[in-house]
Amino acid sequence: MTEDFEQLIPILVRPEEQPEKKEQKIFYPKWRCFCCQDSGKVTINLVRLIMPDYDEDRDLWVACQNPSCHSFREKWSGIAAQNFDTRFLPKICQKLDLKSREDWRNTVQRQVDIRTLARTMAMSGVSERTETNNYEVQQRKKAIEAIPHQKWMAMSSAYFEGKENDED
Repeated sequence: MTEDFEQLIPILVRPEEQPEKKEQKIFYPKWRCFCCQDSGKVTINLVRLIMPDYDEDRDLWVACQNPSCHSFREKWSGIAAQNFDTRFLPKICQKLDLKSREDWRNTVQRQVDIRTLARTMAMSGVSERTETNNYEVQQRKKAIEAIPHQKWMAMSSAYFEGKENDED
């Protein structure tokens, strides 16, 4: 069906942000509650820490009861509480919130460490030369290239003979 239409390339809203040039930013979550990510229902990965056989499509959604989170009341107040699993006491939700915060902290730190390492590896052995340094390198290169082959051979022999004498 798509062959019936001419294919177009999407136009970027901001052309200066080409996808291949843009470095991906590290995602820092802005949620107030890391237990439910401000959705009102405990995230599936956290629920499975307590209920390993939990199936989101089969089982009741777990209500977030973190005392500092009001998302469940704000977002789901129109639905009867028996439609949610409310067995996760506030203390459990607080522990899950702390665990999720620690996991995010570790994830972000890992991403920062990987980027730092990548930059270090990309820059290792590379030093920034000044214009003066470049000029000096070019002059030395020209001087070395100007040495005739016979002189190179004589210098090489003298160098290695000197090394052999040093070992005695």
